[in-house]
Amino acid sequence: MLIFNAINKSSNVTQEDFKKIVEACRIQLQDHAAQELRRPLCEIKIDGDGGIPIVILDSPDVASALGYHTQDPNGKVWCRVFTNPILNNGGTVLHGTNSVAVVFSHEILETFFNPYVNLWSNRGDHTFVALEVCDPVQGDSYEVDVDGEKISVSNYVLECWFDKEMSTVGLFDHMGKIKKPLELSKNGYNVIFDSMTGEVKSIFGSKEAEDLHAKMKPTHPAARSARNKSACPQRGSN
Repeated sequence: MLIFNAINKSSNVTQEDFKKIVEACRIQLQDHAAQELRRPLCEIKIDGDGGIPIVILDSPDVASALGYHTQDPNGKVWCRVFTNPILNNGGTVLHGTNSVAVVFSHEILETFFNPYVNLWSNRGDHTFVALEVCDPVQGDSYEVDVDGEKISVSNYVLECWFDKEMSTVGLFDHMGKIKKPLELSKNGYNVIFDSMTGEVKSIFGSKEAEDLHAKMKPTHPAARSARNKSACPQRGSN
């Protein structure tokens, strides 16, 4: 079983609010994502032993980054969420798309689906798309009830979103906003690998999304952009 170890080291998030964020993500995984993404249930502990650490911190270790998940050279998977860039840009801790809760949910969901940041889907035209389930619908969120309070969590795409042949499925993301495979929301993006040229690049749902990504994109040497590139399929692979 995949186990997350949630740790709050941010002075901006009270322990009470931290527990609400963790519980919202636990409900999201148990009631929505595990079935829709066809993954086994996982567990989120607070200040536990072992597991995949997901740590909330004040200041990013990469300028302006909101958060990221990765695997280090020793094989350890970990996630980080940073509160200052969120709160200093009009965000909140628990509510709305621009919130600590949504970024935390985003990193949990993508690690839940692709923990080693190494999976790609063949688009059928010698290009591959990274299996990141929240990036394509970044900017979309919905609410989960935690003891009577609505806590925001991230939207995510379903597996059929990655298959361009699945155009008649009908539901491509949890919120039902995407109408066809590989479509991006206005603020969404994804990472594409071209097996003919070896190029790895990001594509965006809008110019605004591209500008925001340029501002917030992590450049940490262990960040997922580097991980995705290092895990690219060999040229000519299927």
